[in-house]
Amino acid sequence: MTIVEYNTLSFDGKASLLTKYGKYLDQRSTGEGARVMIYDLFGFYVEVCYRFDRKVQYLRAVNNIFESEHYLNSINLIHLN
Repeated sequence: MTIVEYNTLSFDGKASLLTKYGKYLDQRSTGEGARVMIYDLFGFYVEVCYRFDRKVQYLRAVNNIFESEHYLNSINLIHLN
């Protein structure tokens, strides 16, 4: 599955695939009390934003998390060695 195909799915379709095949990588908190988790899925990345009340605000597929300073500071790649 490509990122384009993933983005055309319904919210439930995206969530189902992420739950079944996604590999958790990292999480961060926002200033508004939300939590954003990042997963590896089929060679691209998916951000899941949980609001302060623990409901999913959005699922967003991105090609490259390494373009964002939010994740560069916290992802530990030592285990890949």
